[in-house]
Amino acid sequence: MSANREKDVPTSWSAASASYAERVGRMSRHACERLVSLAPATHPISPSTTYALDHGAGTGVLTSVLTARFPSTRVLATDISPGMVSAIAAQHMPNVEARVVDACVPDNQTGLGPADAFSHVFSTFMLQFTPTPRTVLREMHRVLAPGAFCGLGVWGLRIGPMTLWEEACRSIDPAYELPPYFDPSAWRTRGEVEGAMREAGFVDVRSELLSLPFEFEDSASYMRFWFTAKNPVAQRLVESFNGDLDEAKMALERVLREKYDDARSVFIDGILVTAKK
Repeated sequence: MSANREKDVPTSWSAASASYAERVGRMSRHACERLVSLAPATHPISPSTTYALDHGAGTGVLTSVLTARFPSTRVLATDISPGMVSAIAAQHMPNVEARVVDACVPDNQTGLGPADAFSHVFSTFMLQFTPTPRTVLREMHRVLAPGAFCGLGVWGLRIGPMTLWEEACRSIDPAYELPPYFDPSAWRTRGEVEGAMREAGFVDVRSELLSLPFEFEDSASYMRFWFTAKNPVAQRLVESFNGDLDEAKMALERVLREKYDDARSVFIDGILVTAKK
């Protein structure tokens, strides 16, 4: 892990924390609700026995879904971003501890605690941003109790916001290419994620593909998100366009109106994977 990563990743996601829940969090909630609904079939959830990990929690969407459905459940919610962790803590959810953790630290050094500590481990849409996803999975396996539940969410191949930005930029510069916005080692298909889970030691691995709506009222609300929310992925893509930014903005708004129902038909593929130790 480079010094630049240690500095830039927490800072960039902290800057996005204020607006994250409104758009990205709303979209990921659909996946979180599905994962939480699947968990009890593998391992029961009860206040007296459950201790869950929400790893790479962002602003705590999965934690909020879990504790709303199963009140008094103990949860450790972690994120590399102090801003995200502060957003979780500010919600004052009972029995929830929010902690800054770098998921990419080698095994048994993350600060997650002893082996077999958790009855349920979740991670939603964090793995694709990590340079060492296998390290992350091994650590999740280490801290999960035998026979207990693991639920993952990762982005699939269809990422609507990236596609429409590419369409807008190519309408101006046909040679424009999207820069890498996930780590090159990211798993993007069900088979890839299932294989990685089995390699890490998980069993009874199952997956499904969800089409997740990225919800906006209209093109204007999408444009505000894309250019002002400080989302690190959006910022990286905007900075990758070397032409006239005002022209790109007009092209993006046109694509949203003409091809995406005024920003009401933007979708992202989410791969959900369940397994046990």
